[in-house]
Amino acid sequence: MKKFLAFFLPIVGAIYLSAYIRSAVLDVVYTDYIRIINTYLHNPFSPVPYFGKDALTRLPITFFERAINVKFFNYSTMFDMSLGVIFLAIMGIVIGLFAAKKNLKVGYIILVMMVVFSLSQWEMLTNGTGWVHFFTFFLFALNFYILDSYIQKESGFKLALNILLPVFTIIMAAGSYSLAYGATLICAYIFYAFFRKKKRGVLMCIPVVMVLVLFMYSYMNADNVNAGATSESIVTVFGRDPLYFLYFGLNTFASDVVSVELVKYFEINVIGTGILGAVIILFYLDALYMNFRYKIYEDTIFPLLLVVSGLFSHTMVILTRWIFLDPMYAMSSRYSLQFGAGLIGVILTFAYIKRKVKGPGRKKPAPIKIPLISNIGVFVFVILVFAGNLLTAGNELRMAKYRMESFEKKVKVAKNFEYESDETLKTVLQYHSPKKTRDALRLIKSKKLNIFSE
Repeated sequence: MKKFLAFFLPIVGAIYLSAYIRSAVLDVVYTDYIRIINTYLHNPFSPVPYFGKDALTRLPITFFERAINVKFFNYSTMFDMSLGVIFLAIMGIVIGLFAAKKNLKVGYIILVMMVVFSLSQWEMLTNGTGWVHFFTFFLFALNFYILDSYIQKESGFKLALNILLPVFTIIMAAGSYSLAYGATLICAYIFYAFFRKKKRGVLMCIPVVMVLVLFMYSYMNADNVNAGATSESIVTVFGRDPLYFLYFGLNTFASDVVSVELVKYFEINVIGTGILGAVIILFYLDALYMNFRYKIYEDTIFPLLLVVSGLFSHTMVILTRWIFLDPMYAMSSRYSLQFGAGLIGVILTFAYIKRKVKGPGRKKPAPIKIPLISNIGVFVFVILVFAGNLLTAGNELRMAKYRMESFEKKVKVAKNFEYESDETLKTVLQYHSPKKTRDALRLIKSKKLNIFSE
């Protein structure tokens, strides 16, 4: 039954997200696509742009996908979005198989799938360039699953996969997610080395460290542009408003259960989101505590890996995105996917504690006994996540028609780009340079791609 759910629920989730996309989005290039078109579509079948020092920041896997899209689908953003949903569904299957293998309760499996297919990710879902991020997080989940399996039952094949998969992921797809992912793996390998007395755990760090160094080299040679970011130093900003960093950090955790759209809709102030963020941090800490207090790691480290990777993701966003000087910025939908991994890890930890397990010498399944306060905490956490996802889904389904209206306007403006004002192009197609927007649209018009393919 649970193995069936591991496949059935992700398929239902994929259909659900596909239906949402069809109701809210049209096939038209905008925002990040403008940069991509100008950079790669002059000759989409040439790998030359990936031969530079910044190659790893360009996500080399996108070269192959883009070539296929141009060749067979006339550079369809809808094709990109469909790929994103497919990889999200495969990630859901990996997590579902873990839940079934560990005999977790059905209610928790459903809750996990709600997070996996949450519409809090609407921004990544409706911008086709996000497909590679869904692909990356599928690889993360797969790697964590294989690593967990290897630690429980070692084999040469699993060891090879655990060496090759991180190298492939960081070189080909992970981009800026590499640091949180790599740090999680290094922590896991060191943990494996010390707690399982396996020296090879330290040796497993070497390829990860090597490709992380390569990524950092690429990153330092990349032309990173953060439109709208401050040029002030962190010391200056802290001296002017020290509470800004506190609220910014707390809001990254609050966004695990409420989106910025809900915050605006219900007019929740920054103190309210800060309190919610602090509560979510307590649940993260409780999940970490439970993993060690009840030695869950002796049976599985999969939930722990997700929790740790989520914490690293929160940390990276705090360290790199404070520059936008908006305490609500970290609650943006674009970060929902990477924060979601940590939230799923917390859910799986609590689910593991609540499952019925066979202990040594026990004839019947018995639950792990935890204090009443922890039971109450888990119940509150489940209600928060469940309610947050329902409210987010309801709000996004309500917003679908307005997003469709916005896309209808995008199509109209993009097709008429030669006669539109710079301000209209900038506002509607959401790219900071009207000149580059015109260049991109002129290019795909000459190649009869996307909206000009008819």
